[in-house]
Amino acid sequence: MTRVLVVGGTGPTGIPIVNRFIADGCRVTVFHSGRHETQFAGEVEHLHGDPREPGSIASTLGHREWDIAVCTSGRLRALANQLAGRVRRFVGITGQPVYEGTMKPTPAGTVPLPLVESAPRQYSAANYTGKVAAGEDQLFAQYARGDFEAVVVRYPGVYGPHSHLAHEWAIVKRVVDGRRVMAMPHGGATYFQRGYSENLAHLVYLAATRPEAAGEAFNAGDECVLNARAVADVILDELGAALEFIDVPAELCRGAYPLAEKSSLVLSMAKARDLLGYRDVLDVESATRLTARWLRDNVEFGRQASPAFAGDLSYQREDQVLATWRQLMDRARSELGVAPPVGTDPAWSRGPATGGTEPNERDPVA
Repeated sequence: MTRVLVVGGTGPTGIPIVNRFIADGCRVTVFHSGRHETQFAGEVEHLHGDPREPGSIASTLGHREWDIAVCTSGRLRALANQLAGRVRRFVGITGQPVYEGTMKPTPAGTVPLPLVESAPRQYSAANYTGKVAAGEDQLFAQYARGDFEAVVVRYPGVYGPHSHLAHEWAIVKRVVDGRRVMAMPHGGATYFQRGYSENLAHLVYLAATRPEAAGEAFNAGDECVLNARAVADVILDELGAALEFIDVPAELCRGAYPLAEKSSLVLSMAKARDLLGYRDVLDVESATRLTARWLRDNVEFGRQASPAFAGDLSYQREDQVLATWRQLMDRARSELGVAPPVGTDPAWSRGPATGGTEPNERDPVA
C-alpha cells in the first residue's frame, strides 16, 4: 500500500488531494497545525505540529518514511531537508508569483503571455515572493543528488469552496447586500489565471504519481481563463441577480474587485496536458457557478475572505467614486458631443446604490 504524506491537507485543495489518494487505496497521513480539522472520505492519520517551524517539522516527522510527500503549505526548504532520503517523490506546491513581473497591478503588466514554465523567475524580492524560486531550486538540487524525485506545481489564484482567496466574493457580497451598481475596474478586461480546487488537486495527483513528472515544474490552473467581467457575469447569471457595472480606472477604485485590478496573467497548461495528460475535472464556467452558490450559502465564510482577493473598498467610498466618475464622464461627453451608452441607468448617480452592511470592510487610505 502506497504511503502518502500531505503537509497541510485541510485547505481548499488539500481536502480533494487527500480524498484522491484515499480513493486510490493509499494510506494517508496529514501534517498540519490542528486549527482547522475537517472530514475526509476515509481514514486519515493526523500529525499535529507547525509545518512552518523547522524544529516542529523535525520533532513531528522524525525518521518516518513515506512513498510520496505533497507539501501544500509550510516551509518548503525545511520540509525538503527533513524528508531527504525518507520519501521517493516530493511534490512542492509554489505559485505564480514566482514568475518575474507578475505582481504588478493593471495596467502596468508587460509579461508576454501565456507564461511557460521556463519563463524568468523572481529572485530579488526580500519577502516570501523572492524566496519561492530559491525553494524550487533547492528541490531540484536535492533531486540531482538523489534525496528524492522532485516535482514542483505552481498554483494560480485558487477558488472553490473553503477558499479564503475568494475573488468571487466581491460580486457575491454585493448580491447578498442588495447593491444595484458596482465599480468595474478597467471594464473587467483583465484575464487572470484561476484554478478550481478540484482541478488543482487532480493535477497534483498526476504530478505525484506519473513517472514522467520527476524533475519537472508544472503550471497549474483551469485550461480556459475568463476575464474578470465574464467571471462576474457568470456569477450574476447563476444567482439570478443583476448589477450595473460602471467602468472606472482601477487606480480610482482599488479594493472594489481585485480580480479586475491585476495585470493579465495566463499560465500555459500545455506541459501538464502533453506530459501528464491533464484535463480539467470541471470546466471554468461550471466551477465558477458552483463557487458562487457555495459563497451565497456560506455568507459568514465569505465575509472572512482575504481582502487582498475579495476587496476592501467600502460601499460608502464606492458610491463616492461612482458619483464623481459619473460627473466627470457627463462633463466629458457634453464637451465632446458624445452620447451616453445605450441603456445607461442614470439613477445610480443621484444617491447611494442601496445596501451597505459590511462588517469586514474599511475605507482605503486616501
